[in-house]
Amino acid sequence: MIKHRKTRRKKRKQKKIIIISSTLSLLLLITVGYAAFSTNLSITAKGNIKEYTVDDYIKDGLFAFYDGIENTSSGHGLPTDTWYNKALDLNPSIATTAKSTLTGFNASSWTNDNGLLFDGVDDVVDTGYLQEELGQQITFSFTVYTTSNSRYRGYLGYHAANPLWFGIVIQIGDTNGLSAIYYGDGTNCYINISKSEVDSKIINKKANITFVIDAGNRIQVYFNDRKMGETTCSNKLEPYPNANFMIGRVYPTNDGANRYFEGTMYNFMVYKKALTEDEIKQNYRVNKQRYNLE
Repeated sequence: MIKHRKTRRKKRKQKKIIIISSTLSLLLLITVGYAAFSTNLSITAKGNIKEYTVDDYIKDGLFAFYDGIENTSSGHGLPTDTWYNKALDLNPSIATTAKSTLTGFNASSWTNDNGLLFDGVDDVVDTGYLQEELGQQITFSFTVYTTSNSRYRGYLGYHAANPLWFGIVIQIGDTNGLSAIYYGDGTNCYINISKSEVDSKIINKKANITFVIDAGNRIQVYFNDRKMGETTCSNKLEPYPNANFMIGRVYPTNDGANRYFEGTMYNFMVYKKALTEDEIKQNYRVNKQRYNLE
């Protein structure tokens, strides 16, 4: 009798051990399986992140595109005399064949993060094409790190002997912040973005700035993917004749004012059309990833 009781107790004990072992094994399998599943989800999600390239920019209407990553015809290099127009590859039917000439730069002007460093003294890029080649619907979009907001620091302008400016100008001002201006019918049409907005959003930061002129005489300005302001002008754009577009300077002057951009430019795009808000946001998404914008 005692022997049978001992045998039964032993069997119950073994049964409990088996149940406990089975439960632990099941829990272990669930844990491992969940971890594997979670890892797979993480890997899958990461794998689905869109990797943008230059092919993801809006190509329709693209006339000129100077890119720091693709700054030579064969990719990134260290040229000191020209900046390759990538639009020749992306939109060859409309792209300008004019060569952009770099003046005042040196071999160290190309930064480690694929930007072109402007010293704010004499560095300028002559695009080689005239303002009047663009027509009356134009979009300028550029990715920059601006280090100075002192008077008349120019993102773009023109090259002409006349010290009075005409045509199209985008500049940093000392009281008005950023000014986007064009000339027409003997008068100027312009939009100003306040100095406080400029200082908080683009000074000492990488930013994408887009300036649009449409056929309805409207000027729009965007910082990154946000519209900062617009105005409707009473006159139509009249580009200054026989003057090349210059990147990094408003216009030549003899009055001693420094008209040169100071900072780093990562790319500069010119369209012979007015980009829509969706197109501006698409280009911003590409620039944000390619150039690590905020």
